[in-house]
Amino acid sequence: MDPLGWLGLRKRRDETPRLTAVINAVRALLPEDESVVVRYIVIVGILLTQVASSDGRLAASETAHLEALFRHIDRLPPDGISNVLEVLNENVPKLSDDELKLCFSELKSLCDGRERRQILRLLAQLATADGTIRPAEHGVLAQIAEELDVGSEELEGLEREVGAEGPRASRPAQAPSVPG
Repeated sequence: MDPLGWLGLRKRRDETPRLTAVINAVRALLPEDESVVVRYIVIVGILLTQVASSDGRLAASETAHLEALFRHIDRLPPDGISNVLEVLNENVPKLSDDELKLCFSELKSLCDGRERRQILRLLAQLATADGTIRPAEHGVLAQIAEELDVGSEELEGLEREVGAEGPRASRPAQAPSVPG
C-alpha cells in the first residue's frame, strides 16, 4: 500500500509536504513493515516532537529521551534514528493544521481510549525530561488531549502522576505497543 494512501494523500502530496517528508523518512527505514506500523510511528513521533519543541528549545535531555524511545522500535536501524529525528525537527514545526488533523484522525482510528491515554503519558514524561512540565508544554499537551478526546481533568491527573514520579519520569519509558 502506498504509505500516503492511508491519509488520503495519494493525490494531495503537494498539499502535505511536511507530513509526506516524515512518512517517507520512516518508510525508508522500515520498508517491510505494514503501513499501520509506519502510520503509528509517524504520528507518535510528530506528537513527541511537538511537545519537545513547544517551549521554543529542544533540550539535550529531550533529544536523548526521544532517541531512547526510538531505540525501543526493534526494526528501526540505530543509524537511522538521528535521520528520523532530524526530519521530525525540521518538518513538525511547519505542519499545517490540515496535516495535524489527518494525524489525529488516524491516531483515533488506530488507538482506543486507553492507548491514547498511554500516549499522553509518554508525552508528559517527555515534557519532564528537562525538569518540569513548562506552561508551553502543558498547552501543547492540552491541545493534543482535546484532539484525542481525553478530558482536561484526566490530563491534569496524568501530569500530576508523571510529576510525582520525579527523576523516574525523565528516564525514557517503553513506548506504547506498536500496532501490527
